[in-house]
Amino acid sequence: MTEVTIQEMEQGEEFTAWLTDLLQEDAYQTGSDAFLEHKFLALTNEIGDWIGGLRYTLRGGVAHLVELAVAPEERHKGHAHMMLAAFEQHARANDAHLAEFWTNDLRSEALLAAFGWRRILERPDYIAGETWVLMEQRLLEESDE
Repeated sequence: MTEVTIQEMEQGEEFTAWLTDLLQEDAYQTGSDAFLEHKFLALTNEIGDWIGGLRYTLRGGVAHLVELAVAPEERHKGHAHMMLAAFEQHARANDAHLAEFWTNDLRSEALLAAFGWRRILERPDYIAGETWVLMEQRLLEESDE
């Protein structure tokens, strides 16, 4: 048996692409739809500067909103609302039937609720010892609404 080593790798390194390809090929060969795909949406201003963005994953028809951020000087202009709507649209376009988001920010919960999201679960003493809630939105086709 050859000697092996385990080491932590950074996301931008070639290993990330290699592992993604390996997992995607395995999912293809087994017919699994459980491959975790990372997606990003960027919000830019009129000259193309990034002013916000979000990261989400897709797995088996579930779109999981991981992070949403707007540059401090661009906040309170409705950008988060636009990005949330774009996230839902992109999730539908990628055949997601459900969107979800964990948050410990009650402001985020209120924003999501205003868009029809609902609280599914509350988890006290979760990440960093704080209470987090799982929000969910069923993604219906435009004709089903």
